[in-house]
Amino acid sequence: MPRSARRLAAPLAAVALALAAPGRAGAWSEPGHRIVAHVAEARLSPAARRLVRDVLGDRRLADVAAWADEQGDRATRPWHYVNVPFAAAGYEPARDCPRGDCVVAAIERSAARLRDGTTDLDRADALRWLVHLVADAHQPLHAGDGRDRGGNELEVRFAHRRHPVTFHHVWDAEVVAPLLGSRTPREIALALGARIRPADAAAWTATLAPAAWADESAALARALYGELGIEPRPGAIVTLPRGYAREQRARVEARLEAAGVRLAAVLDRISAEREAHVRAAR
Repeated sequence: MPRSARRLAAPLAAVALALAAPGRAGAWSEPGHRIVAHVAEARLSPAARRLVRDVLGDRRLADVAAWADEQGDRATRPWHYVNVPFAAAGYEPARDCPRGDCVVAAIERSAARLRDGTTDLDRADALRWLVHLVADAHQPLHAGDGRDRGGNELEVRFAHRRHPVTFHHVWDAEVVAPLLGSRTPREIALALGARIRPADAAAWTATLAPAAWADESAALARALYGELGIEPRPGAIVTLPRGYAREQRARVEARLEAAGVRLAAVLDRISAEREAHVRAAR
């Protein structure tokens, strides 16, 4: 096992507890990240499986899916999201990702580092970031408007709850909860993966540009606010219906499925390019 694989152990239970805290800005809950990773792993090409095994040893993608949310470096916090103004036609790097500090650029850097990295640690870090950030890019409020920091400054009250949470937290964790029940993330991923139609997978992988994924999430974020009849603004308060999380299930499942399919496709491409480079160098 590579030395880097032994460094990958992380207290995932602690991650789950941290992400459950209202206002936390880590996309999807820990189970959500694991679902995406399991969907992806089931679809990997043989070359991608070799790459993952070489980097992670006997650990699975799901085992490292939440690692990036544990990093305490303030400099990497912007890597988890991008703010796309609702009035904009779409993502623009100069406006939305200055200095490359956003999820779009971070995914691109991680992919390049995994493909070209020469040390165990470089490749392990790159893979851990990539697994996490591809999922992040598919959480709609991680491409939300900056006026309320992607829903982090929009307070949400449920009719059946005593304490408010942020709208961002609702989309990190509350909307994933109805999928879980008594099932594990792997069981959910197997069910989701089994129903992915080839036509849907082909449409999702028609472009593997992270900017396009951000545009999709931004469009969904605009729709979510439109359905609530509000505009992003700090200090706003909205009451959600009791069944809001369950009503979003189809959207949540589609975003988790798309993220898993795309993550697998990205890893397939990276592994093929890396093996081709190794063959050419012989």
